[in-house]
Amino acid sequence: MRQNSILFSSASELAENIRSGKLSSYEVVNVFFEHIEKYDHTYNAVVTRNKTEALKRAKEADIAISKGEIWGQLHGVPITIKDNYQTKGLRTTAGHRPLQDNVPDHDAEIVKLLKASGAIIIGKTNLSVLAMDMQSDNPIFGKTNNPWDTTKTSGGSSGGCATALATGMTPLSFGNDLAGSIRLPASYCGVYGFKPSFGTVSLKGIQMDPEEKVDGLKSLAVAGPLARNIDDLELAMNIIAQTTSEDRRLTPLSKNTVNTDIKNLRIAWTDEFGGVGVDHEIKLKIQEYVSKLQKAGATVVKACPEIDFYLAWKTWGSFVGMQGGYNKSNFIKWLGLPFTKGVLKNVPMHQNIVQPTSVEKYMVAINIQEKLINMMENFLSTYDVFICPVSAGTAFDHHAPSKSYGNFSIYNKPIKVNGLDIHYYMATQAYTTPFTLTENPVLAMPLGLSGQQLPIGIQLVGKKYEDFKLLQIGKSLDKYLDRLEYPLDKNCSREKNNPGP
Repeated sequence: MRQNSILFSSASELAENIRSGKLSSYEVVNVFFEHIEKYDHTYNAVVTRNKTEALKRAKEADIAISKGEIWGQLHGVPITIKDNYQTKGLRTTAGHRPLQDNVPDHDAEIVKLLKASGAIIIGKTNLSVLAMDMQSDNPIFGKTNNPWDTTKTSGGSSGGCATALATGMTPLSFGNDLAGSIRLPASYCGVYGFKPSFGTVSLKGIQMDPEEKVDGLKSLAVAGPLARNIDDLELAMNIIAQTTSEDRRLTPLSKNTVNTDIKNLRIAWTDEFGGVGVDHEIKLKIQEYVSKLQKAGATVVKACPEIDFYLAWKTWGSFVGMQGGYNKSNFIKWLGLPFTKGVLKNVPMHQNIVQPTSVEKYMVAINIQEKLINMMENFLSTYDVFICPVSAGTAFDHHAPSKSYGNFSIYNKPIKVNGLDIHYYMATQAYTTPFTLTENPVLAMPLGLSGQQLPIGIQLVGKKYEDFKLLQIGKSLDKYLDRLEYPLDKNCSREKNNPGP
């Protein structure tokens, strides 16, 4: 029981217990490695382990405590990092075959901040190739399985982070999000994920394709945490949402405390937008949840921002295609059109990814983005938060691509939602990419379980740069969620004794 209580403790609890001497960092780190070694062959979440160095660092953390030295908020606490963050002396592959033996000589900025806080990196988590798919599967490590049903995906591209959390292999993990790569795995695995406002957490040190001379993605993508509770997300954001000597461009976030009592909140919600169907169970769960919030005293309004979602999807794809594909000539893109045109005709967010581009098209995309950001912020000026689905359905069976175009996977086989076919990318990205484009902070929370015992998630969208306010709102609304009992948590009385209102 002591071991399991460690495994499913929050990062905040572990930090407090290590600082107070109730637990040693060495014991905690060792317990996590024993658990990973026992179970990860089933889930394939922590694909590179840092055992020797982590245990050495844990001993040093305990010696420091005995001397009254505290390194930071995560002193001696084990964490995991997505395998596309560069880690000094620790293999970083990004799931890309040419990088399978890559060992960086420096840390990504987010890794520097976490180490400075006292965190101990116990391993790197699995992802899709170069983080470019909505499942976590690559030719080096293979696929990561869903904790609730191993025949199903964990989501991507931060699926290793989410599975590691839901199976007790880490108390805190760090991913990144361009199309929903934090939010989708969090939803599919029943954990919490946070997509910060764009430009508030450093992405410097993301591992790129060796063929790229520079990182072309200068907008949309963000770095953020995943955890099993909102307190840990807040703790993580306090550590990583700051400038470093190597990255001074970031926008500082206000940390002013706000009154987020449920009775003072104005909440907008929808269970569907943009004409993309949502599983009936997800819609029913959302309806039941907002009804609870209304009964608790919140002002609840079924409303949706009046933005053109089709235009938002296409514009998101314009940025990804022009920035992510900056080193591909228009001639090469033109040659690839016959391979992608037919399968992507019903996927607006990807049509412009593969299209030839121009400076004029880039300027048009920037202007559309500015307009949509303004519309979204005006909508949120009336409400404290906007609640909507994360995806069209719950976790689906492992889904192999039909073919590939470079490192981009093309899917001909659709996803079934309510018995109807929805394109793979529409099912997984339609509800996440609009808020990437508008640069809003988004909190993904587990709403409960479906009839198949698969997690259902929701998104809470907040105003730009009000990330900490959104986390406080999330804490107020979290009390009305169903409590999940994670598959490997043998100490479930913790949840049963805290059933919420």
